[in-house]
Amino acid sequence: MSSLPISIPKDINKYFFNRKKEIKKINANLSLLEMDIANQILITGYRGVGKTFLLKKILNDQPEKYLTIYLDLSKTYGGQKGELTEEELMKELLNKINEAIIKNENILTKVKGNISNFFKQLELKDYDISNINLSDIQLPEIKDNYLKLSKFVMELPQRIVDSSDNISGFIIVIDEFQLLKSLKNPEAFFWLIRTYTQEQFNVSYIFTGSVSQTGEIINMINGQNGAFGGRMLQFNIDPFSKEETKEYLNERLPSLKFSKEGFERFYACTRGIPAYINSLSSILPTDVECDEGLIKETLLLNVDQIVIMWLYVWGTLSSVEKEIIIFMVENGNVTWSLLNNNLSYAKSTITKYIDSLMNKGVIEYKFNKEYVLSDDMLKTWLEIKYDNDGIYPA
Repeated sequence: MSSLPISIPKDINKYFFNRKKEIKKINANLSLLEMDIANQILITGYRGVGKTFLLKKILNDQPEKYLTIYLDLSKTYGGQKGELTEEELMKELLNKINEAIIKNENILTKVKGNISNFFKQLELKDYDISNINLSDIQLPEIKDNYLKLSKFVMELPQRIVDSSDNISGFIIVIDEFQLLKSLKNPEAFFWLIRTYTQEQFNVSYIFTGSVSQTGEIINMINGQNGAFGGRMLQFNIDPFSKEETKEYLNERLPSLKFSKEGFERFYACTRGIPAYINSLSSILPTDVECDEGLIKETLLLNVDQIVIMWLYVWGTLSSVEKEIIIFMVENGNVTWSLLNNNLSYAKSTITKYIDSLMNKGVIEYKFNKEYVLSDDMLKTWLEIKYDNDGIYPA
């Protein structure tokens, strides 16, 4: 019997499904690196829709002429206890470059001389020699000169490409990029990246995250007045359609059967989001026809298991953010004025946390000037917890 992964599996190809159009579009733009055209890409989509899975598949399938890096900011953010800094980001990026180089000893031999010469061009008085190594090349770790550290790290990928006839490009994925909003000056960081990418022809950055398309951070990076000024290629990864969901389940879990109404309920619950499809499917009985009542009962009894990704997000939210969400659960779509009239916070506080929730992909702003929860499953989880426990989760 086939199984559906709840998290990103080790064998990407074994469990990957569909997304042929998205892969074709993204790879078409990445392939231009070989022609000295470096496109910068922004990928958005609902939480759990499969952005990370898709990008790991794309990186995994790149030809050897491209070096690739996948940087998960949630790990860096967590490791720094929520105190994300520009210096730590640069150090982590440096470590990822190190890992990419170590994978290919032939590349290391060819680029070593060039990188060593690069070191000699730097004024090292503001650096200490660290145990961070680019294989056997010692790297200076910044102590009090972020400008020099950022220059070194940002220029390094292009220098590596220039140093090897066998390498045509460098692809750098920055996942959960919305966490960059926690930097003291995220706009400055985006402008820093934009400044260097303008002068690099073989380095493509892919920013991706579970963020509302109307979130402030989207405008900050790619809005008309943002760092990239709308020049980034922007793709939104959509959930599976009903037909794609049926095809996926028939291929991966053929023992799972539905009545007509049962599948309609299943799709209404999961909305074609692979994370929900996999988690709900894993707890439904197989070789038994799942009708609407069975799916509803399964959801009610196992909601924590199905919305596990929201359990983590909920735990990271502030009390004000939770209060805003609960108000929206109880009142439906809301305007800013409705929030201001009913919540006992200053206008600036409400605006601050509304922006924060949009940047985290929890709520969206619609053209009718209303805020809505981006995921009905979050609303369902909170309602079920309240009905069962008499209170909302803390």
